Amino acid sequence: MRDPRRPIAIATIGLTASVLVAAARAQTTDRGPRALLRTLANISDAEWQAIDRGEAVAKILDTDSREIAVVGAIRIAASAAVLVDRYRDIDRLKRSSIVLDVGRFSRPPVAGDLARVQFDDYSVDLRDCQPSDCRVRLSAGDVARFHREIDWNDPSWRQRSSAIWRDVLAQHAAAYARAGRQALPIFVNKRDPLGVASELSELVQQMAFTSTYAPELHAYIREFAPPLPAGAEDVIYWSREDFGIRPVFRLSHQVIFRSVSTPTIAIATNQIYADHYLDAALTVTLAIDAGTADSRAFYLVSVSRARTRSLTGLLRTFVRSTVQSRSREALRKILTATRAGMERE
Repeated sequence: MRDPRRPIAIATIGLTASVLVAAARAQTTDRGPRALLRTLANISDAEWQAIDRGEAVAKILDTDSREIAVVGAIRIAASAAVLVDRYRDIDRLKRSSIVLDVGRFSRPPVAGDLARVQFDDYSVDLRDCQPSDCRVRLSAGDVARFHREIDWNDPSWRQRSSAIWRDVLAQHAAAYARAGRQALPIFVNKRDPLGVASELSELVQQMAFTSTYAPELHAYIREFAPPLPAGAEDVIYWSREDFGIRPVFRLSHQVIFRSVSTPTIAIATNQIYADHYLDAALTVTLAIDAGTADSRAFYLVSVSRARTRSLTGLLRTFVRSTVQSRSREALRKILTATRAGMERE
């Protein structure tokens, strides 16, 4: 005998499914900054209210011991278009509490671009550096080169080592400029070799939210290989940074993208190389329109993630905490300074 309640049950199930699908679609298509920050960092109502007032909020994200991640946001009462000029000016990075020095590479990168860089003995004295046991991150070929081309008993070993460093770093930058992610080095400083390309892939997976705001950029950062997407410009630069432990020398690739399909401006910064601590690092910054009538306000949201094998283990918990705290505070200061500078202009 037919159950008279069955059509009602089927209708109820169908309605429930429709509601769930609609809710899921709303979650995936909600491009508002508040929804994004709730997903990324579980921000509270009080934190959102602070952001909306123009205060910078930065938070450390929960990750495994191999990863360090921070997210920050601020509302800026200015045109987001001005942001592009600020990011083009690489020298502005020197105003950060972390960045000690910075410089651009040529196209293609050459050793002369690093002429003013002074390397300390910790990095230059590599006479004891061997594959599986080296204080700095190098490929097997780079390790061999320092031993093949330097007589460590010659009084000029510091100058020779510094010259090789400049050439090695320029070659890494040039190879990356040609081939992107696939040209990233394989480090042999520890017992198990580490491929930076695979580490970067781990970070890109965590940046999936980028596809909602700048799908073309999200597709590009999977490989970081030429050509750039339409509406993008880039620069490769070097920097010397202080995270509160030992200064780190880094090579980075910054891509500024102005979407043709959405009003978002997105900036992706990928680490090509770092001599200490960080195996891979990726930052994505979004300028999300605030929806004002005159387009004179936007939310600046920045997410930074880094992979490392150097800050794991019980004995390094304090060091990892220091890096996290310094990174969070630096991001907060950068957001605050960006708002102050843009609202004055």
